[in-house]
Amino acid sequence: MENQISRPDHKLITVMRHAPTGLAEIDKTGKITFLNAKGESLLKPIRIANNINGNNFYPLLETIAPVIVKKIKDSSDDAGNILTDELHCFSISFGEERVERYFNFTVIKISPHSIIIGFDDITDNHLKEKAITELIADKAAAQGKYEIASNVLHDIGNAVVGFSSHINRIRRILEHNNSDNLQKLSEFFTTRRPALAQVFGELKAEAIMNMLAGITGSQQKDQEEIGRSTKEQLNIVNHVQEILNIQRQYLTGHTALEKKPTDLRSLINDCMAMSYASIEKRSITISLDIPRNLPLINADRTRLMQVLLNVLKNSIEAIDINSDAKRISVIVRAKKNLIVVQVHDSGHGFDQATGNQLFVRGFTTKASGTGLGLANCKSIIESHEGTINISSDGFGKGATTTIEFKT
Repeated sequence: MENQISRPDHKLITVMRHAPTGLAEIDKTGKITFLNAKGESLLKPIRIANNINGNNFYPLLETIAPVIVKKIKDSSDDAGNILTDELHCFSISFGEERVERYFNFTVIKISPHSIIIGFDDITDNHLKEKAITELIADKAAAQGKYEIASNVLHDIGNAVVGFSSHINRIRRILEHNNSDNLQKLSEFFTTRRPALAQVFGELKAEAIMNMLAGITGSQQKDQEEIGRSTKEQLNIVNHVQEILNIQRQYLTGHTALEKKPTDLRSLINDCMAMSYASIEKRSITISLDIPRNLPLINADRTRLMQVLLNVLKNSIEAIDINSDAKRISVIVRAKKNLIVVQVHDSGHGFDQATGNQLFVRGFTTKASGTGLGLANCKSIIESHEGTINISSDGFGKGATTTIEFKT
C-alpha cells in the first residue's frame, strides 16, 4: 500500500514541479510548503532585486502585488477561490535600471492551512505591443515627407492594430500550450483519485481535480481560438501587403488609383474582421444591414478599405469603454444611381462647431492625432466621385458617417 501511495505522490510532485507556470503552496502565515521550478525561476530576480531571503511568500507578494496578501489574509477559513486571472504590474531593479513586469495570479484556498498560488510573467506580450506603437511613432517623427509619413501611419496603423492583436493572442496561447502534459495529468488523476485522496486528503484531491478540469477546458477553448485567429490573420497579412504596395507607389510618385469592379459587402466584411480585436476588447455590439445583391462599384479596393477602417476606428475610439450603451451599426442601401453607406455609433458625439472642422486638414480632437485621417478619407472618396459627411446631434448622442457612391 505504501508504494501505491508514494508512486502517485511522486508523479504528482514531478508534474507540478515542471509545469509551464509558477505554482506555490503556502500556509496561512505565508510559509512556502511547495514551489515548482518555474516559480523559482520567476521569483529569483525579485528576490535578488529586493534582497528577500527566507521561505515566506508574503514578502515577495508585498513587492509584486500587496493587495493579494490582503485578500488572502482577509479571506474566510472556508476553501474556495480567492482570485482568478488577476493582472498586476510592478517595477524591478537590474543594477541602476528599473523595468516594469506584468504578472497574472490565481489563488485558491484548499484549507485554512493550504493555499495554492498560480502565477506567470506576461510582460513580453505587453512590451511587443508597446514596441509596435513606439515604432510607428518613431517613423512619423523621422519621416521627412510629412504627407507620406501621415498616410503610412494611417494605413499601417489601421492594418497592424488588427494584425498585432490576433498574432499576440496566438502567441499568448502557444506560450501556455502544454496539452499533452495536461491530458496525461488529467488521465492520471482520474485513475488514481482514491490514492490521491489518501495522500493529500479529500479536500486537496478535489481541489486538484477541479483545477485540472478548468485548465483542460481552457486549453480546448484556446485551441479553437487559435484556429479562428489564424484564419483571420492570413486575410490581414494580405491586406497589409496591399496597403504597403500603395505606399510604395507614393514614394515613386505613381499615385493613380487601380479601380476595378468592387463588392462593397465583401469589402465591409473584411474591414470588420480587421477591426474585430478592438471591437471585442471594448465589448461593442455590431449590427450589419447589408443587402447581398448590391451593384458593384468601380473602385480601388485598398483605398476604400483605408477609408472604412479609419471610420470604424474613429467610431470605436469614440465609445467610452465604461459606457452602458456600446453599439456600432453599418447600413448599406442602393438608391437610384447611388449606394449609400452609413456607420452610426453610440459614442460621445460632437457639437456643430466641431463638425464644421472635421475634414479640415490638421484639425483633430485627439491628443495624439495628426488631423490628416478624415482629410485623406475625403480626398479618397472624392477621387471615386463620391461624398462623405459626418453628423451628430450633440455631445453624448453619437455620430453618423454617411458615404455615397455613384453606380
